[in-house]
Amino acid sequence: MKIIIPVLILVSMLAVSFCWADEAAVKEAYSLYYQGKKTAAIEKMEAYVSENPDPGALYFLGYAYYEKKDMDKANEYFNKAFRLKDFYSPIPPKAAQ
Repeated sequence: MKIIIPVLILVSMLAVSFCWADEAAVKEAYSLYYQGKKTAAIEKMEAYVSENPDPGALYFLGYAYYEKKDMDKANEYFNKAFRLKDFYSPIPPKAAQ
């Protein structure tokens, strides 16, 4: 019993660190994109979505490929984003007033 609690604590800490690592990868991809390093941003984000298929990241890839005029890849990633979440929009809806 004494060993179970430290093991559970260690496992929970590792899970949190992996989430932070994923978040850091996404932030780095966005940073690269806005620095004009679109190819590096695409590579970073493709590595991310291979492990974490997230509609926002997939949409980002679709838009990045659109900006590079690669319409086939843009369409592929936009479709993947929409398959995960119908009517996906990167802009959140306004709160009801």
